[in-house]
Amino acid sequence: MSNRGLAAGGILRPVATRTVPPLTLRNGVTIADPLATALEFLEQDSTYRKYDQAAVALDNKLTREDIRIANQMIARMSPAVVDGILSRSKAVGAALAQIPPTATLVDPEDVVPWEALTSLLWAIKGAPEVGLARATKVLHKKRPALIPILDAVLEKYLRGVDGLRRRGDFAVDSVGLIRSYKRELDASLPVLQALQKALRKRGIDLTEVRLLDLFLWGYSGTYTPLYLRDGEPGSAPTASSALTGAVRSRAPLSAAAHTVEVFRDDEAGYLAWLTSHPTGFVLNAARSPRPDYLILHRATCRTINGTPTRGGPWTGPYIKVCADDDLAIAAWAGATVGAPPRRCRLCA
Repeated sequence: MSNRGLAAGGILRPVATRTVPPLTLRNGVTIADPLATALEFLEQDSTYRKYDQAAVALDNKLTREDIRIANQMIARMSPAVVDGILSRSKAVGAALAQIPPTATLVDPEDVVPWEALTSLLWAIKGAPEVGLARATKVLHKKRPALIPILDAVLEKYLRGVDGLRRRGDFAVDSVGLIRSYKRELDASLPVLQALQKALRKRGIDLTEVRLLDLFLWGYSGTYTPLYLRDGEPGSAPTASSALTGAVRSRAPLSAAAHTVEVFRDDEAGYLAWLTSHPTGFVLNAARSPRPDYLILHRATCRTINGTPTRGGPWTGPYIKVCADDDLAIAAWAGATVGAPPRRCRLCA
């Protein structure tokens, strides 16, 4: 790992790491050097500059620009989806008014405004094509110390570590995941606060919630970011010393039954995945996934394998979401667009 730190504004400067104790997650993964690992993430992943550093008022008003900023966290919201969320701004604002800007998930369980949080999630869920991932990417910026970014990767981690089942009520189910997240946060809090202090000395100010987000998303073994995949552009093969117990490269991670990989503009990667996962599953979705087009295929289905009959790429206008477990793909679809996939009639 490069021994450099990322200061506000993207200025790199030498830093001394190993000033923060190791972080052990509840799934058993230990991150030996949280400071070096966090600096790696902030340097390699563009979301820090585009999303975390974007200014959003911690008030009770949800603006169009507030919503658009979530697209910098790969929310992939079309103008129609943004308009749909904006149409809920009055209800969202009323719910935000019940939650102080200083509210934090670090507070004791009985202090966290769970009831108001439930109302807030219900308010934004009324928008079309908005599931948990998009909702929390928008709302995290309004209450960054309270609301984690619960995309498909974090949802899968939390459901796995706590054995959580889905409930029919969106808001109740979502708050259940945030309660699970709080358990993870409480267990990691001393390390996260030491890390927060070390980062502030380098001009980087992130909440404990956001710091835990980046560790669970990129370093828990649930998913491997592109820059950590061996042999791929942007990979960081020297970073392996920062983490113990988590799988780092695509090959071993893909072999895990519940890992989801998304291929976009990556024909070689997609075809290689099909070859090495003949019993797996593939979700065909629009480039900007939408609820009315989520088709689940077996990896051997001729409609998503071999040579495209129309001559175009497999991963151009459509993306391919791949996993060994069809339930993992269903979880991704639910978290991303709030809808279940439909089975291909040919290979079902």
